[in-house]
Amino acid sequence: MTMKDLTITLLLFSFSIACTKGVPDEPINPPPPIDTTSHIIELGKTSILGNGIPWNALLSAYYYTDDKSRFSLRGMVKQGGLDHLFAMQDISSRKGLQTLERRIYWNASNGIPDAVYIISLDGDQMLNSYRVDTTIANQYIEILRYDSVTQIVEGRFQTFLEGPTTWSFLPDTVKMTEGKFHLKIKE
Repeated sequence: MTMKDLTITLLLFSFSIACTKGVPDEPINPPPPIDTTSHIIELGKTSILGNGIPWNALLSAYYYTDDKSRFSLRGMVKQGGLDHLFAMQDISSRKGLQTLERRIYWNASNGIPDAVYIISLDGDQMLNSYRVDTTIANQYIEILRYDSVTQIVEGRFQTFLEGPTTWSFLPDTVKMTEGKFHLKIKE
């Protein structure tokens, strides 16, 4: 291979990398319909992939104090000395698919589900917060079963969150995919 051929090959290789960098990942479509005769996960369990790897926090479900038709999900895990909190709010307990929105104020409640991911130090020094990325479709939470007597809910979700890149050691996006839960909702 001549020096000219090598230079052209390197330029083409560099160009192909430059062209693919920054191209958003294809959105993950909602999973196919599930078998409704069995449960997708055991009672009291949750399962989530955070940026493609298992996110080992157990989610908990909580009713709204003034409205038992809605609930929130929350879970926290320590990774690398930092606290990672994932939460979804304003989830209707009705069976079916619900689209996620991005809210300006996290604590505002309008009956449409939202998600947030927060990274903090020592639980009180927030380093970064991530909110629903509105440029990506197919973000949802789906309630598969809900029993108001036993207060047990089962469902699945996926969301793609973006945040400011204030700290170079933190990711600019968080993908919470293949989420499954089967929980008793707490008062």
